[in-house]
Amino acid sequence: MKYKNTFLAAGILAALAGCGGGSDGETNVPPPGNSGDNPTNPSYEYVVNATYMSSCGYITPQTDAMVIRHGSDGSAVAVYEADANGDIAIDYEDVATYTMLNVGYWNGQPYPRIHTYVDVTADKLVDRRIVSQDYVDDGTCDCDTVTLDISSVPVASPAANVVYSTTTARTIYEDRDLDDFVDVEVCRQNNEEWPAIALTLTNSEDDVPEDYYTALITNYTFDETLVVDNAVLSRKVPINVSNHNEDTNGNLRLAIRGRVDNIIYYADNISGYDPSELPTSVPMFEEPGEATTGIDVFNTEYQEFYDYGEEVNITFYTGAEVRLPSTHTATVDLPMMSYNLFAEQAMSFFTTENYDFSASGADSVEIGFSARNAEDNVAFFFTLVTPNKGSLDIIDTLDADNVDFALDFDFDMDEELSGSYMFIHTKDVISTDDYLESLGSDEMTAYGIVYFDF
Repeated sequence: MKYKNTFLAAGILAALAGCGGGSDGETNVPPPGNSGDNPTNPSYEYVVNATYMSSCGYITPQTDAMVIRHGSDGSAVAVYEADANGDIAIDYEDVATYTMLNVGYWNGQPYPRIHTYVDVTADKLVDRRIVSQDYVDDGTCDCDTVTLDISSVPVASPAANVVYSTTTARTIYEDRDLDDFVDVEVCRQNNEEWPAIALTLTNSEDDVPEDYYTALITNYTFDETLVVDNAVLSRKVPINVSNHNEDTNGNLRLAIRGRVDNIIYYADNISGYDPSELPTSVPMFEEPGEATTGIDVFNTEYQEFYDYGEEVNITFYTGAEVRLPSTHTATVDLPMMSYNLFAEQAMSFFTTENYDFSASGADSVEIGFSARNAEDNVAFFFTLVTPNKGSLDIIDTLDADNVDFALDFDFDMDEELSGSYMFIHTKDVISTDDYLESLGSDEMTAYGIVYFDF
């Protein structure tokens, strides 16, 4: 594991930090399979965005973010820079390998975030929004508390479980066994409008919720209690969970999320040790009309081993997820990824620089690595998106020489890391076997995720 740890850190920094990468003549894989060298198309444009988000929802563009397009030899053949809105416009429509660079903050210190996509079209690049209190909170965040009377909602008798969020936050909160009232903290920045409050209410006596009520609160004051009289009963659809790991000692979890524009409005989490302990139907969140309902069911498994005398903790997640429009009515089948197949392939990753997750049905693989320095600050965060089989040697073929990235960082490879982790995330979009089609899909997806903490 120490070898893998050092290999990744050295390869990432040498290839992509402007330190001079490129092939050393000993790599056993070629550079990216598609050249990225074809002429650009002036009529084509795809925009990827990079922003920061404060703890109370204030958005700041990342004007220093950029995207590098790599050529057939791995060199940087084009650099696209963010504008004043954090928008990065790409005028290349053919398949290429891209690296997106932006800056994160930890304990007030900046660090590079490096995201490489192998053999993709530009529209597969993902917007980057970093919740970063260290960067954008400057004392102008104004917070207050709203008291809501939920006693008229049918599931509030004799008591309710309430999940709540605001439309400017990325965090959801839960209060259990409430009889009449719930207090919700709301925040705004720079005297902007107060956010809406989203509520999900179920009866606290139900081990598996029977009815879900939701309410969106937009008009409220802080000097009087507001009666929630607009709660709506959510329509439900049947679900069917399959391919559960029957030999597990861990639990099975069902997460339900109602989103609008990727902001969580409504939510619930249900746990059991067997599919029979999960509900047979789930709510479809229909208000507002543009809402989508995300359904995610997964197993959790824990392992550990020792590498050079150091303990390595491993956490596996295998499951299935889908994101559905509010109009969906059919039964939802959730075929989880095989834990045994995924775990076997994930562990073999450390015996060779090559990887192959095709046996588990995966269409794509995302490999991530993050390391901290001796001061316990994040040194960098890196992700690599590739087809279901490949080699980490591709990192050696990528070169960002002469790219003027705003963050001038210096990481000493001889310095002992204070902590780091690595993850592998594989996805199998059930409706396709095509790598490009699978990227960014909201359709039914079986997946496997493993974290190695060392």
